[in-house]
Amino acid sequence: MAILITVITAFISGAMAAALGALGSVILTALVSIIGVFAIMAGCEFNIISEIAFGMYLGPQVAFGPALCAMNYAWKRGYIEDSKGLALPLGSLQKPDVLVVGGICAIAGWYLNIALGTILPGAFDTVAATIVILNMVTKIMFGNEGLIGKVPEGDQRFGLTSKNKWIPYMTYGHGYSFWLFGGSVGFIAAYLVYVLSEFAKTVDNPMIAGVSFVPVWAITVVFLVLMCCGLPCPVLHHIGLVGAYGGQMAYNAGCSEISVLLWGFAFGIFAHYAGDLLADLFLVYGEGYVDPPSLSMLFCSVFAFVICPVLGLVNPDSAVSVIAPAVIIIAFGIAAVITEGKLKKAEA
Repeated sequence: MAILITVITAFISGAMAAALGALGSVILTALVSIIGVFAIMAGCEFNIISEIAFGMYLGPQVAFGPALCAMNYAWKRGYIEDSKGLALPLGSLQKPDVLVVGGICAIAGWYLNIALGTILPGAFDTVAATIVILNMVTKIMFGNEGLIGKVPEGDQRFGLTSKNKWIPYMTYGHGYSFWLFGGSVGFIAAYLVYVLSEFAKTVDNPMIAGVSFVPVWAITVVFLVLMCCGLPCPVLHHIGLVGAYGGQMAYNAGCSEISVLLWGFAFGIFAHYAGDLLADLFLVYGEGYVDPPSLSMLFCSVFAFVICPVLGLVNPDSAVSVIAPAVIIIAFGIAAVITEGKLKKAEA
């Protein structure tokens, strides 16, 4: 009976998310997440974030991701013209089969997320991985040019002068601002990780530290409501989440505050570049949507959860915990200067 209830609830969650639209669904997730952070800080013993915002009903693995899959299906059936218009509430189409696809993908998403966390615990962001896998499968099934699409003649997939970009007004070619923007968001995310984790110690409430990665991600997702209004809104929630992962990585290892902040800055830049470049690979060409922020979260989380700790880059007893992120920041800064110069030269 419990399995049946889970299946039914997941199905309904996915169908409702598809009706609301992918963007509307994840904005609701973020709003509830903000409430959940405040509730936990106030002493609430029920974890709203894990049970609702990232659980059944609003969890991206049963809501946002499946809603994108339903959008891929709707394009395949000819119900919509734009397979990348994730702000469209698909319930407006009055096509029950679209909602059914959202529900089926939500069931798959729920159990896939559990399976990934069981088989490879702590190796990466399983929610992001679930979204990416669902999106990739449905892009292959319902798209028109396979997973990565075909680059039109006269264009190039990667490069400063390619004609198609995920977010044309904020690409890695805009070197200085791109570097500063990514680093700043990651820095703030890591700062909140440090502050909330330290506060958790003073009040003896580890739940607060456990949700310290949420605030910047949630606030920046809510900011995407401007995108629904047609404004050129920056997409930065993946930067905030990955920056928080970098800060948590250093904090949990026992590193200093400056190390936590530097790792947040470094991972923020890393996430910004990863999102843009992975979008060129999996989203920009061909019909069908694979979410670039989720791609970035998945890719970068492997470095925060496994690679950097295994390499000993967050050793609190060594200067490497400060030197390593500083080197990464400087390296990205040099890359930003080079790409900015190349873009200006190309435009001239």
